[in-house]
Amino acid sequence: MGKQKSFQNKPFSTPWASAKHAHSQINGESKLTQDLIILQRETKKRSH
Repeated sequence: MGKQKSFQNKPFSTPWASAKHAHSQINGESKLTQDLIILQRETKKRSH
């Protein structure tokens, strides 16, 4: 008997989707491009 994987309890079916970051994802994928996300983080760092 091996370990059984349960897929029912995961809210996202894609492996790169994380429930911890669900507030910034639509169907497990980010709304923004990676360049825009990096740009926003850099501007937040500089404004503080």
